[in-house]
Amino acid sequence: MAVIDISSKLGKEKATIKLAEGKVYEVDTSADNYLLVQEKIKNQDFSIDVMYQMIEMLMGKEALKEIKEMKLTIPGLKAIVTALAAVVNEESYEEMEKRFQ
Repeated sequence: MAVIDISSKLGKEKATIKLAEGKVYEVDTSADNYLLVQEKIKNQDFSIDVMYQMIEMLMGKEALKEIKEMKLTIPGLKAIVTALAAVVNEESYEEMEKRFQ
């Protein structure tokens, strides 16, 4: 019986997002977490609250607290959400940005 090795396709390295110097956050890109995010926001209008929910679920409460303290603009928050979507979907930021236009 042949063995098919897919270990290199399972993406075991940790995903991170850098927001500023010294502000690097790990992103929970697990399928379970991503499905929870999709389920939680699927019937909601895209709003600041939804963006905050996504950030908290993917980056954690401490990251959300620090992001809120940064007093970002709406385009800044959208950039974070776009980056999160890119990381979770294993696509480039630019590709994901085109989808969100």
